[in-house]
Amino acid sequence: MSKVMIFGLGEVGTHILQFLVRDPKCPELVICDFNEEVSEKRINNALIGASIHRLYPKVSFEQADLTDVDRTAETIAEYEPDVIINCAVLQTWHVIRQLPEEEYERLSSATLGAWLPCQLSLAYSLMKAVKQSGIESHVINTALSCLTNPVLAKVGLAPTIGIGNVELIKPSVHLNVSRKLDVPMDLVDIHLVAHHLWWVYPREAGYRKGPYYLKVSVNGRDVTDQFDTDELMYESIKLYPPGTDFTTTSASSTIKNMYALLSPAPIFTHSPSPQGLPGGYPILLSEKGAELALPEGITREEAIKINEESARLDGIERIEEDGTVVFADYAHEILKDMIGFDRKSFKPEESHEVALEMMGLYKEYAKQFNK
Repeated sequence: MSKVMIFGLGEVGTHILQFLVRDPKCPELVICDFNEEVSEKRINNALIGASIHRLYPKVSFEQADLTDVDRTAETIAEYEPDVIINCAVLQTWHVIRQLPEEEYERLSSATLGAWLPCQLSLAYSLMKAVKQSGIESHVINTALSCLTNPVLAKVGLAPTIGIGNVELIKPSVHLNVSRKLDVPMDLVDIHLVAHHLWWVYPREAGYRKGPYYLKVSVNGRDVTDQFDTDELMYESIKLYPPGTDFTTTSASSTIKNMYALLSPAPIFTHSPSPQGLPGGYPILLSEKGAELALPEGITREEAIKINEESARLDGIERIEEDGTVVFADYAHEILKDMIGFDRKSFKPEESHEVALEMMGLYKEYAKQFNK
């Protein structure tokens, strides 16, 4: 039986667990999290729910602190998982939504990339542990993979693939086209190159529209020119409810990628950061890994450029060859003015220290609104 190790049992990790244990094909699961008491209750809840369907998957728990790379490497080596799923972050992207509306809108304008250290820190530690373990597991990184995976790739620690982002956009466009043209979804084909930016632009304050590539076909016929594609993209993302309900779709994206990485037969899909590339693409995914599956009309270089340009609108000016992340000027200025965070760049190995600094400054800033 295949073995899958999941790090982080927060919102997305818990959805993944709940969905998998209700699947008769569920692989053996090893759940790893810092909080043993909370995690074991969530595992119990999932297993009890699965048992109602007479499903009894094997699920075990390991207490894990991802900042302890040596111990994490030992755990990975002990279990020898086929696939590792990282759902661990230091601070979730939506924490700033707790601010008053005006303050939230100002800080949101720094964009999510401005908070990259909080998303990168634990993924960096995990990928170091995977390498140290000597186990050749595929790794799915759920933590802002459009931006974290390219940084990790620069230092030789690229996860196999990300999840969500472009795959939150693509199926919503798919559904929208099916409804607008009144055709079955199975007859609709979508090829989309897009960055995480396009997911947040219609949903969060302060974001700007970025470039993308979209091709829409019905029964093999290109119908892209029947649509105002900017409008189609925007409307499609608005099909989702506000808030974090979409994380069930993120979990579905993760599970689909997990099964693909366990299969010798490749599937066509969309996901962020194959081979550590920035942003999202159409790909083929299998136990051999991920490869681009771009349609005619766009080259690899053009697709990468689209996503690099989008990253600049998502707080990241560039990623240097040694992995140093350089913040866009506007992101740097907003964070400096509002919470006192004054770093223009950071190296991957500094991400934990920098994340703690950011989180501490934000906590102090937010205190004034919690009186």
